[in-house]
Amino acid sequence: MSKLLDRFRYFKQKGESFANGHGQVYNTNRDWEDSYRQRWQFDKIVRSTHGVNCTGSCSWKIYVKNGLVTWETQQTDYPRT
Repeated sequence: MSKLLDRFRYFKQKGESFANGHGQVYNTNRDWEDSYRQRWQFDKIVRSTHGVNCTGSCSWKIYVKNGLVTWETQQTDYPRT
């Protein structure tokens, strides 16, 4: 059966109920959670600034995985003046 039809079958499954029927436990495949967790893993964090045309010289935390930038967040620990 196709994956699409298998997904529709999910809504017909009866799971074990608990809390007087307010919750149900399903034994479903949760492999997608591993790929989600791997998306946010990184090898190291480096500090950098943006490109040549950026005049603000803002500091960024660069998250690197396998030598590639995976994502970045702006650094917030600027020195006081």
